[in-house]
Amino acid sequence: MLAAGCTATLSAGTPNVGGYDVAYAEAVPIDVNTYPAVAYRGRLAYLVEGRWYWPTDNGWVVFLEEPPELARYRTNVQTAPRAVPPPAVEYGYPPVRPTKPREIHREYRPR
Repeated sequence: MLAAGCTATLSAGTPNVGGYDVAYAEAVPIDVNTYPAVAYRGRLAYLVEGRWYWPTDNGWVVFLEEPPELARYRTNVQTAPRAVPPPAVEYGYPPVRPTKPREIHREYRPR
């Protein structure tokens, strides 16, 4: 029974964000905040292994269709050089370290 002034809406079909199809995410990476992110429609969208995760009031969604704004950002992130160069790898023997001089004519005698 509905009271006066109350409305209920049911939507069938695939949910969408900004006209692009999305699906509710079954699992979201724990460290999603460490992945590349860009502002999209007032919230941050996270690029995780080639998929866009976006928070909603009803939970996280994954874009099934990629909006052009997010596609432009993804191509910039994937073509950007590394922020930090990889560490130099050195092969060979470790450097020779000088040894402490030995004391001459001194014996070890326990007391």
